[in-house]
Formats: sequence, structure tokens, C-alpha cells
Amino acid sequence: MRSPRFPLLLLLLLLIESLATPARAQAPLVVDPKELPRFPAVETKDAAATFQVRPGFHVELAAGEPLVASPIAVCFDENGRMFVLEMRDYSEDREVTPHLGRVRMLEDTNGDGRYDKATIFADDLPWPTALIWANGGLFVLATPDLYRFEDHDGDGRAEKREIIFTGFQSEAKALNVQGLPNSLQWGPDNQIHLQVPTSGASRIRRPGEKDAPAVTGDFFFDPRTYKWGMEAGGGQYGMSYDNEGRRYTCNNSDHLRTYIYDSRLTENLTGLPSPLVSIAADGPAAEVFRISPDEPWRVIRTRWRVSGRVKGIVEGGGRVSGYFTGATGVTIYRGDAFPPEYLGDAFIGDAGGNLVHHKRLRADGVSLIGERPADEKNIEFAASRDTWFRPVDFANAPDGTLYIVDMYREVIEHPHSIPEEIKKLIDLTSGRDRGRIWRLAPDGFKPKPPPRLGSATTEELIKTLGHPNGWHRDTATRLLWERQDPNALALLQQTLRSSPSSLARLHALRVLAHEGGFGAVDHRGQIEIGDLLAALEDKDPAVLELAVSILINMAPTYSKTNALWVQMRLIARAAAPRVRLQLALAFAQASDPEAQIGLHELVRLDPGDRLISAAALGSRLIRYDARKLLPGTKPAASAIPGLGLAEPETPPTPAWTSFILRLAQAVGADPAAEMDGSRAALVEYATERIPQLPLLAAVAEGMASRGKQLASLFSPESAAKVDASVRTTLANAGATVPERIAAARLLTPQAHPADLALLTDLLKASNPPELQRAALDQLNPRPPEDALPLTQLLLAGWKGFAPAFRNEVLRFMVARPARAQALLQEIKAGHIAAADISTADAAQLQQSKDATVAALAKELLPKPSTATREEVIKQFEPALVLAGDKAKGKEVYTQRCATCHRFKGEGNAFGPDLESVVTGGKEKILTHFIDPNREVAPQFAAYTVELKDGATLAGIVASETPNQVILREPLGKETTLAREKIARLQTTGRSPMPEGLEAGLSSADVAGLLEFLTGR
Repeated sequence: MRSPRFPLLLLLLLLIESLATPARAQAPLVVDPKELPRFPAVETKDAAATFQVRPGFHVELAAGEPLVASPIAVCFDENGRMFVLEMRDYSEDREVTPHLGRVRMLEDTNGDGRYDKATIFADDLPWPTALIWANGGLFVLATPDLYRFEDHDGDGRAEKREIIFTGFQSEAKALNVQGLPNSLQWGPDNQIHLQVPTSGASRIRRPGEKDAPAVTGDFFFDPRTYKWGMEAGGGQYGMSYDNEGRRYTCNNSDHLRTYIYDSRLTENLTGLPSPLVSIAADGPAAEVFRISPDEPWRVIRTRWRVSGRVKGIVEGGGRVSGYFTGATGVTIYRGDAFPPEYLGDAFIGDAGGNLVHHKRLRADGVSLIGERPADEKNIEFAASRDTWFRPVDFANAPDGTLYIVDMYREVIEHPHSIPEEIKKLIDLTSGRDRGRIWRLAPDGFKPKPPPRLGSATTEELIKTLGHPNGWHRDTATRLLWERQDPNALALLQQTLRSSPSSLARLHALRVLAHEGGFGAVDHRGQIEIGDLLAALEDKDPAVLELAVSILINMAPTYSKTNALWVQMRLIARAAAPRVRLQLALAFAQASDPEAQIGLHELVRLDPGDRLISAAALGSRLIRYDARKLLPGTKPAASAIPGLGLAEPETPPTPAWTSFILRLAQAVGADPAAEMDGSRAALVEYATERIPQLPLLAAVAEGMASRGKQLASLFSPESAAKVDASVRTTLANAGATVPERIAAARLLTPQAHPADLALLTDLLKASNPPELQRAALDQLNPRPPEDALPLTQLLLAGWKGFAPAFRNEVLRFMVARPARAQALLQEIKAGHIAAADISTADAAQLQQSKDATVAALAKELLPKPSTATREEVIKQFEPALVLAGDKAKGKEVYTQRCATCHRFKGEGNAFGPDLESVVTGGKEKILTHFIDPNREVAPQFAAYTVELKDGATLAGIVASETPNQVILREPLGKETTLAREKIARLQTTGRSPMPEGLEAGLSSADVAGLLEFLTGR
């Protein structure tokens, strides 16, 4: 094991060298070929001996060269034939023609577990990335096209080649070989799903069609009808489903993520948080334990990066490995060969580290947490000493084991990240003619003959729905769906109602529920109500969850079937968290009175559940007659006699209070609330009780979003009562901050100019930043005209504002051209220093569509210089070796980092959680702190959003669906924007983290910050 002192010694030597001979930093980069010895490939017969595998398991060769070459994905047909996708044109030979990408079909002719026959099934494919067998043919993705191949004469070579969809990445300026659409997977909805990185870069259409809508997420399609749709996305390479139907993905160093709800089930709701969450307990860039030697060229590149001579991330501690940098092929194990405790575990490859990582999953509310098993804390499940071992993908195999797709290349690195001086001395094509498919199996495993499900009868396929191997269940489900045998109906219904296997019941429901495509559907093209009721009476959470999701899709058809909604209410209280969330989504989008009562009950049971409450607040049902949810009021009564559900008392908890305030804001923003009386009821309720200023302020904020005034709802008596309470509270320094914030929000200086002094007084530096922000929001004149001279007021008080509030003022200023011009004029007059403007704000001003703003910004604000950043990094390199003061470091973190980052529960979730990056070591943290734009992860790239009303917002895209974008801003604020209100959404390609955070800090200060973040 490498000594932990090595990185420190390396950095000391580099520091001494740079200080002693500064002129050498400008010398040309030269590599002596002798410094780049090459590690030879290990022949197939000897390769298994290079592995270190968890005790009780081993790897064995299922197929190797010459049968396969540069494999990146595999799939199987119903008879166990394996199709291998070969990207031989990786990484720079896409334009070679005929294209080098191809598919080979492998067969195990003697049933000994070793594939012995290979046939080229299809070829001439540019950078192919995914394949799947379905409906009697092979679908292959090779950007920009999705092909379907068919072999009619059974010779193992496809005669028919057809483009099914085109337009993948058609809008991309340049294709990224490691960022292409990928991972064709059969989904639990009997559709084929695939990942589409780079949002908006694809305009997908059927050949011959002219309209090509932009794909704003991942893509799925029906392999029979080619009907297609979009869903939430965000993965890079690798996607998998578990037995319950949850979807998993990975992205670069973020090695394990899942979707906590299906975005397709929320089309009628807004304001939900992102469905995609990271679930690794040790953070996205988790530590990994490589046993292979670091390649010499990587060592040289790291040395150059540390010294600032080339761009790129400085790896942790001066190392070139040791944590996830390129997670790939995440796969959930669903076979029957491993011991039972491995079922549902996650396996992820780190192709750069020559290893297979293993995570055990456990429930965490509606989500999951992935953890290393206790006896794998310092080892990987499988790792090789061979630097050519490249585990890029995995597959649950028909024999119940896990197959490892080993691309087997000498160099796997993205070519753009290799300095040209090194690149010309290494061979990026080395290994193109090699490749292995490994079987990861428990000791004592005996190979099984290939399955023959293609010739199975309908009855045999239905029996297979309970098979312990997920591949067999999925294949049987697919074949039943493809065959559409009407004789299967009774058997499937019987399986759903009486099978002792919950997995069989789950798969039977999946077949029965396919929309408009199976004999089990009624004359409306939907599943029979009796089958759905049977599923809703099931005790298995996965079956219940699926049944509820089916009902969400079919709610308009069943909107008057009270029995369904009553059954859903009955199961809600004892339901598992994921089932309860599905119920909330179903109730929130229905129109049945029982659904409204069910939604009320779910919220009362757990108002602090962020997803359930968000689903409720996005629903028209919860806003209709909202008074029934107020403390001290009687809950809505069921229309079904004898239902007998006891209504829980509403506890006056902080969570409940928070929900009521959010509800009040939603009611204020809902135009329909004027018709049903909900808004008036809330105002009446509030003014009768003290009045309750926070409740009134929430209603007012919602109304203001529609350009309405709260005063329109008051009687003269009530208005006087509220005005008196507002002014008393504002003048009372002893009132709580939330009370004073609410009072500030209720002042309307446009209507009462005398209140201007009360609000401007709150802008003083002596007030808490959140109170200043409330005053600023209220003083902020609504477009299109500035009714108050607020811009001048803020600029005049600039020097007295604390840094945190200055950020708020800057965001206010740069949002509209008139304000931005005033800001720039103050800079020109010397009243505000140009250094006070962050790089992100400066870039937004310089790129403004307003010509005057852009010209002034370019004149007055300096553009960031990479060279300058490198010089600053050198200036602070002593911080890497100084003894840091952790207490001082915490102060620096609070002042400079907490606005955008969380660490150990403190700060705001805007950028990455710092606990996920500290494993990279002090050098990486220092580099990102000073030069945040050196390398920007796609999920944290800055975006500019121009709204149709003229406003401009900046932040990162937290998530997006076909109908909305959630923009996350500094301080963790998330704004949900309907796509219909967005004029333009564009990434800057830079980090939202400003340059210059080190201004005013000494090396000792930065050493303290590094110690605070990395110290144990």
C-alpha cells in the first residue's frame, strides 16, 4: 500500500523546484520516451490470475479474443445467444469508413459455459454505444441513429438494417465519445429506455418526419409501435433496474444514483424536487482501492498538473488514482447464483482503476443508501493487477451470474484530457483487437446450458414469472407482451391473485397493465378494475406501488370508481414510504372527492415529508377548500358510509406550520381560489387570530406572483387591524425574525409611500441578512416600470452591506438592464470597486443582450485569465504544507464557502457537498477553490435563464422534465420555472463558483480551510 507521506513529499519537491528555478516553468514540455515504459497486455489464458476477488467468488472467462474485440455492452436473446457490441473505433477513429463499430453474436454450442462460436451480426457502425434484443430483432444505438437489425434466414448475420429513430446529439457542437446516448434497457413498463446526456442536444424523430422536438431528458419507446416519450435523466454511461422497478445510473465520479419517483407520473404537478438523488454513503467521489500500478504517463501528467504547466484536475494528494473519477456501468444484481444477501446489490466499474466496486443498498424512506459491506471497507469486490482490465459495463446473465464487460484497452482515458506531448508517445488504439467477457461467479458454480425460452409455451412463460433469476422473469414478461396470446389472460389473473411469489404477482401485473396492448384490457384499452383492485389488496409494497402508478396513468378513466380510491385510502396509513408517495401522486392528480380526502389524510399524517407535501401543494385538490386543513378545523368527511377511518388530530408542529404557510402561498397564486373561496377563508382565519402575519404574508406572496394585492381581500376593519399589527411588529426589535419578515412582506410601499422608510430601515447592516432580503424583495418594483428609486438606494448603501447581502443586491442588479446600467455607472464613477463583482456576475453582464450593458461591462470588468489563476495557485502552494488552524479554517469556510456548499450539515446545497470531494485531498481542493473553471462537472455547470418577461436568472439546473426546469441558485434556493415562460436556457460552460474567493486571505488562512475540510 502506498505510503500516505508520498503525496506530501511530492508536493514539497515540486514546490521547491518551482520556487528555486521559476524560469523552468516556461520551458517546453518534453517527455523522454524512457519515462513512458509500457505495461504489456496479459494473454487471455493468464488473465484470471491477475484478479483479486472477494473470498468466496472468482472470475472465469466466458469469452475472449479473438471472439470479441473492444466490447462495451452485451445483451441476450430468449435462447441465450449473446450479442456483443464492439466499439473498435474508440477513441478517435469515428470517421474511419467503413465504420469499425460492430455487433458479434456469440453462442455456447456445447453448453459448457464458454462461448465458442462468433458471427458478425452487424457492422459499419460509428461509435456504437448500446444494444438490446426485443420483438424478434436487435436494436443498436450508434449516434445519431437507432437501428433495428433482423436475421431472417438464421445464419447469424442480419439482412435487414433499418433506422428507427434519428437525431441523437444532432444539435451537439462536437460529439464526446464518453458522453453519448447509451444503455438500452428493458423497463418494468414494457418499454425500451435509454440515457440521453447533454440536455437539448438531441432532436429525435422517425425517418421521414420533419418535426423533431428537443429531448429534455432520457428517452423511451415502444419497440412494437415506436411510440416514444421523455423522462427525467442525468446519467453518463450505465443504467439498471432493480426487482422493484427502481432505476439507477451513474455520472463521472458520482458513482451511484437513483430516481425516487417516475417523472412521467407527475405531468400535472409542478414544484416537485428533482427525482434524481445520489445515494452513496461515502459520497459521489468515493475512495477506491486499486491494486494495479499507476501508468507512467499518468504520473507525468499529474506532475505537470500539480506544477500548473497543463490544465486539469490535480488528483487527490498528488495521486493519479484512489477514488472514483469515471464510474461506469452501474448494475443491480438480480440473479440466482450468488448467495441471497447479494440480491439487489449494486456493482459499478472504475475502468481507469481496473476494479469492480460493490455497494449494499438499504432503504432510507422513499430513497436508498448504498454502503460498502463491513468486510469490504479497504478492498474492492474485484480488482486486477493488469492495467489493461477495463470494466465498462455489466450484465445479469441467463445463468444467474454477473458478466463483466472488459473493453481491455491499454489506454481508456478521454483523448482530450491527455496532453499532446504525452499523447504522441502512446497508442490510443492499442488493444483494439482484444477484449474479454468475464463471468463473476461464486466458488463452486457449475455452468448451465443456454435457456430456450423462445420455444416455451404461454403456460411455461407464466410459470417463469416467479423464477428466482431476474433475467428469466424479464424475458418471460417480454415474450408474453410480444406474443399477445389471449389464452394467457386467465392464467395471468390467477397468478396475480394467488401466486405465493410476490415477484410472479409483480410481473403478472406488468403484463396485464400494458396500456392498450394486451387481451386483459377492457373495451377502453385499460386494465380491468377487478385486477387493479386485486393488486391494491396485495401485501407486497412493490405490487402496491405498481398498482398505484397504473392508476395514476389511468385516473381519467377511473375517476368515478370510488372503490379504487377508498381502497387506496385504506392502505395509506400502513403503507411503506414509497407506496405512500405513489398514493400522494395519485391523489394529487385525481378529481374524485375520496382522492381529495386521501390527500388531506396523507398530509396530516406527515406534513414534514418533503415529497408528499410537494406533491400535495402542486395539486389543485389541496388548494380547493384549503380551510379544511387549517389547525382547529374539522377534516373533510368521507362520502362513503361506514368507511370508519379515524381522523388524526393536527399537531401544532413546526413541520405542520411550514406546510400551512406553503399552502397559503399556493392558494394565493392560484387564480381558481377566487372562485372556491379558499383565499378569502385563509385571510379570514388569519385575521381572527391575532392576526397571524406569516399566514397573511404567504397569501400575499402568492397573490403578488399574479400581480394582485392582498388588500383587495380585506374589509376596512380587517385592513386597519392588519396594518396596525404590521407596523407594531416592524418597530419591535424584540419580535422574532420570522415575524418581522412576515410584517415586511405585508407592507406595500407602492400603495403606501409612507411605508418606504420602514422597509429601507431594514436594509441596515445591523439587521440579519434574511430580514434585509425580505425588505429587498418587497421593495423590488415589479416590471415593467421601476416605481421606486430602489436601485439608487441600494447603490448608495453598498459599502455598508455585509458580503452575504451584497450577493443578494448583485443578483437584483444584474437581473434587469436598467439596474445593471446603474451598477456599472457606479463602478465607472469609482463608487463601487470592480473587484466587488464576482466572475459569474461579470460574465453575465458582459454577455448581456443589452448592448449598453455588455459594452460597459467589457470596458469596466476584467475577464478572468487562466494564467492569472495559475499564478495564484502557485502563490498559495505553501498552504499545502503549512500546519493549518482548523478553528480559523471553519471561519473561512463560513465566510467564503457556506453560501454555496454544505459540509457536515452546515451551509447551503448549491454546489457539490464538500464531504463528497474532500477525499480528493488538499491539492484538489486548493485548485478548485482558486480556479473553479479548470474542470467543471456537467451537473454543476452554470446556466443562464432568460424569461419571457425580460428577467434573467443564473444558477445550475437541479433537474428538468418536459414541462419544467428547477433552477438552483446560491444559498440553496430552488426556483421552478415552467418551460412556457422560458425564452432561453443556456449553459455558460463555466462554474457558478466565482473566481477570487481567495482575495484577502493569507496562505495560513487557506491552510486552515484545507485542514478544516480534510482533518479527521
